[in-house]
Amino acid sequence: MLRDLNELAIITKENYRSTFINEDFKLNREFKERLSEVLAAKNITIQYFDYSAEIHTSTNMKIFCPNQWFYLATFAVEFVSELIEYKRVVEQIAESNVNGMSRKKIMDNVKELKEYSNIDDVAPYIKDAIYNYFDDDQESAEYLCRFITDYNWWYGSKTVDRGDYYVSPTLNLLELVNVSQAYVAEIVYYLASNSNLMNSALNLREQRFSTVTQTPSENLIVYGAPGTGKSKYLEENYTNTTRIVFHSEYSYFDFVGNYKPVPLYKETDITIHRINGESFHRGEPIIDYQYVPGPFISVLIESIRNPTSSYTLLLEEINRGNAPAVFGDMFQLLDRKFDGSSQYRIRPSEDLHNYLMSLEDVRSSFEEGLYIPSNMNIVATMNSADQGVYVLDSAFKRRWKFKYMEIKESGFVHENSAVTYAGKSYAWKFIISCINNKLKTLGINEDRLIGPYFISPEEIADNNNISSKLLIYLWDDVVRYNREKFFGTEIKTYSDLVVGFNNGMDVLNIYDDIIQMEMEEQEQQERIGDEISSEEDLIEE
Repeated sequence: MLRDLNELAIITKENYRSTFINEDFKLNREFKERLSEVLAAKNITIQYFDYSAEIHTSTNMKIFCPNQWFYLATFAVEFVSELIEYKRVVEQIAESNVNGMSRKKIMDNVKELKEYSNIDDVAPYIKDAIYNYFDDDQESAEYLCRFITDYNWWYGSKTVDRGDYYVSPTLNLLELVNVSQAYVAEIVYYLASNSNLMNSALNLREQRFSTVTQTPSENLIVYGAPGTGKSKYLEENYTNTTRIVFHSEYSYFDFVGNYKPVPLYKETDITIHRINGESFHRGEPIIDYQYVPGPFISVLIESIRNPTSSYTLLLEEINRGNAPAVFGDMFQLLDRKFDGSSQYRIRPSEDLHNYLMSLEDVRSSFEEGLYIPSNMNIVATMNSADQGVYVLDSAFKRRWKFKYMEIKESGFVHENSAVTYAGKSYAWKFIISCINNKLKTLGINEDRLIGPYFISPEEIADNNNISSKLLIYLWDDVVRYNREKFFGTEIKTYSDLVVGFNNGMDVLNIYDDIIQMEMEEQEQQERIGDEISSEEDLIEE
């Protein structure tokens, strides 16, 4: 059942005029993730900043847009969603062999109806087809007839056969200038074309505006196979980041802070020399002991000093250290309230308490105990495939959100970079797809498969990185107990593997799979090219 487009357009414009707030606006993580996925499917990438975004189109054009554009788009998304449904029905009718006519011929007639609005005179068979399509739903039939004959009714301008038919009504309803803000219409279309993204977009309208346009901070662990872009994801989605790496020797005192020897310098007339003979002019060194905050406390203090900015503590490889021991009593602070601040405060150690009380500008914040402020994120990466790592206990994990980074076999920066394999050059995406498919048939766990960034865009040009990184990972870690099944019986040692690879052998037994994958992509591109040519011909006519 179709909705009244004119009524929906009027409601859209009224809501926009009465509700839109022109202030800085931060997008929540759920919306950003879903939009990134939708754009990636169209070979478009997006990088988010606090109050803006940078979009790279499939033709390598850059578009810089403020977050207000996404907020603007939410007002028109329901209207454009219905507009898409109208066109879907028109295309279904055009493909139904009306009067024995082709789809192209029907769409030509639909296009002509904009100038000759009397459908009974120009194309009565199209009207009959519309009423037959809706059967007893006469109201929807009337709406669709009006859609293809009365463009003023839905604020349209370009004919409905065109791919950009939605642009004019969108810009009209949102009162935007076509030249400088036309991409808002594209954003609306993306939001309206995906139901999950559309729901996330509508939720943005419920987001509160305030002087501090802050989304609640969180504890997040991003995990997945090696090379899936975990660090890249965190880098793109969080700002003011302090990055540290967990390891087996990393301790609570490194993380939180401790008394450490700190040099002081006493003025003296004596010339002091270093061990290498160089003169030293800062004075006579004297060792003092001071409390030196670790990264956790340093970021926490910085967050309290600047409550209008968001800060992030990024923990790389969190399971390579004994995380519960590293956090110690700070573990209690990980429980968060709705606004992102700690649910509970704790009394820190005497040394830490004295240090906090020595900071005149923030000590009043800690009079009732230590806490994580609402503008401090703690995010981490974790590779569960690594050997010899620590296990996170359930009590610790319960205080974190988790995001799994799936393996992308297309849509990444260097997917088409050439890699020499078996004497020929193939796109990197084909190499990893074929390797992963073969690993899956051997029952290898997903977290041990190959992510696209296992070889970075900067490294991919050097074919030696394939042998020095990829082959040794497969040989030593992934297929250690399945080498004959994966590499073939002729590969007896790692030396055989590297020499064979350098000599152009099909050492991974994936040559036929790569050729098949190339052929399938070529056929798909040809089909897409034919469809685009048909649409362009339709527009020109």
